[in-house]
Amino acid sequence: MTLCDRAQYVHYLSPGEGGRVHDKKMADEYAQHLPPGSVLRQDLGLLGHAPPGAVVEMPHKKPRKGELTFAQRLYNQLLSPLRVVIEHAHSGIKRLHAIGGTLRLRGEWRRDTVMLVACALHNLRVRSPLRAYSRDKITNQSE
Repeated sequence: MTLCDRAQYVHYLSPGEGGRVHDKKMADEYAQHLPPGSVLRQDLGLLGHAPPGAVVEMPHKKPRKGELTFAQRLYNQLLSPLRVVIEHAHSGIKRLHAIGGTLRLRGEWRRDTVMLVACALHNLRVRSPLRAYSRDKITNQSE
């Protein structure tokens, strides 16, 4: 589990869990104390998780054998571009291809270390001044 900001900078990486552990259980086990008024955008895997003092923004789940109302669909559509930042951060972490595929290293600490290094490299790339380029700089360099 990760916590990141609008710039895709990863502020928190939870310890790795062996096997299949539900997201909600991990969030409760590794509880984060967020500043009051902070906005937490989470997916439906964390249904029922609400840290104290944080505003939780979560999409509406389609009811069984039912449909979402127009207002619920509109809310989900407005929330989607805000939540896509998190998905971009996760794909940035997975650019180190050892994370995206099967990692065949013995020892849980090694797998955790590889994930930590992937997050650190992602944060380095996100904070790099070369990432924030403008179109004018590119055209001037090519001339």
